[in-house]
Amino acid sequence: MAQLSGSSLRSRAAALAAGVVLVVAGCTGGTTTSNAPGTPGTGASGPPASGGQIGGQVNVWTAWGGKELSDYQKVLEPFQAQTGIQVNLLTIRDQDTQLSNNVEAKTSLPDIANPPNPQRYADWAQKGIMKPLEDFLDMTSYKANTLPGLLLDDPNYGSINGKHYFEIVKSQVKGLMWYNPKVFTGTAPATWDDLLKVQPPSGTQLFCAAFESGEASGWPASDDIANIVMRQSGEKVYVDWYEGRQKWTSPEIKLAYQTFGQMVKDGNIYGGPTTALTTAFGKAGDPLFTSPPGCMFMEQATFITSFFEDNTPGVKAGTDYDFFPHPKFNDQYAGNVEGFFDSFVMYNDTPQARALMQYMATDAAQQIWVDQGGTLAASKNITKFPTPLLEKAAKIATGAKNILLTAGDYMPSDMQHAFWKSLLDFTNDQSQLDSILAHLDEVQASAYKK
Repeated sequence: MAQLSGSSLRSRAAALAAGVVLVVAGCTGGTTTSNAPGTPGTGASGPPASGGQIGGQVNVWTAWGGKELSDYQKVLEPFQAQTGIQVNLLTIRDQDTQLSNNVEAKTSLPDIANPPNPQRYADWAQKGIMKPLEDFLDMTSYKANTLPGLLLDDPNYGSINGKHYFEIVKSQVKGLMWYNPKVFTGTAPATWDDLLKVQPPSGTQLFCAAFESGEASGWPASDDIANIVMRQSGEKVYVDWYEGRQKWTSPEIKLAYQTFGQMVKDGNIYGGPTTALTTAFGKAGDPLFTSPPGCMFMEQATFITSFFEDNTPGVKAGTDYDFFPHPKFNDQYAGNVEGFFDSFVMYNDTPQARALMQYMATDAAQQIWVDQGGTLAASKNITKFPTPLLEKAAKIATGAKNILLTAGDYMPSDMQHAFWKSLLDFTNDQSQLDSILAHLDEVQASAYKK
């Protein structure tokens, strides 16, 4: 599956069709023609133009399409007006392949794009293919303003050999428990055991879930179990697990599968395990709004609300749907929150690229993103959100000790797909857990050597 943006967006993008979209964002005058893919940004090599403008062009690759792309174009509008820099946007889903091909062929790269596959981080940093933020950002200010949970000293957060290569521009949280306030009127359960004790109305199950997503079927379940591991056994076990050092047959991972099994077992899951296995992930929450309701709770990230509103026209945030944080397993690891972020890397060091990277790190740019709805900022200074639900989600992100990335998105491809399939197999027949985990150990032994 394609590396999208150094984040768990790879999970969500599994449902998107691959494609390339070329956009010239906010032309500043006259008719312009965007450069071919990979052509370096060109622009003024001398002093800035009159009025403090820089002028020229910057080429940016992004994985976004649709509303996400139009939201980014809105973010860029003031930048282009203030600097005179034309931003040429190219949407490429599978950026890792395109970037790697250009590096291998020694052809030009975009000025700014998403990070490559995690397996390339160290090599590309060492070779100077990715430019460190320290070259063009005030890192003291950047670290002071960024959500603490995103500042892990880990390559998957862009921290490589003492320098930082990913500029994190926005974020999301996962592991939220969605519900219909007209159906569940009680206090949010504080612990997992409390959650399991909630008594649904007659004919209603405790949980909804849907794991079908084409070739990526199983990824929604991987989000669920990742959240369990990090909050049940801690960040060290969690990171060791997805980086290949924690055995699948270990007590911690087995316990996580068993805990996940409490959610998807027959009698707790709407329609039974078969319905969860055969229903498209975007329809997982539909039974929250039926009469009578099919379920009480459904776990997913903040982006799921667009599916609620598309699938059940007329439902409104706060009135028809709301969420509470994932219940804790113990106090020690309650500060671990599952989430993801969007980030950019600078590949060509030009005045135009520096200016855009500096702009995207500002509160002003991130506020524009947030104002469009559907996302959180990377800056902890953003406190104004278009909906109360996003404000609630932002408080979770701000209070997180660690915002930990979805494990499956950072496993080698063979391991990732075996993981997803294991969750489908386990949901179908929980009695096979020992053999499922033993097989995953076998895959692990070979997948991390490639």
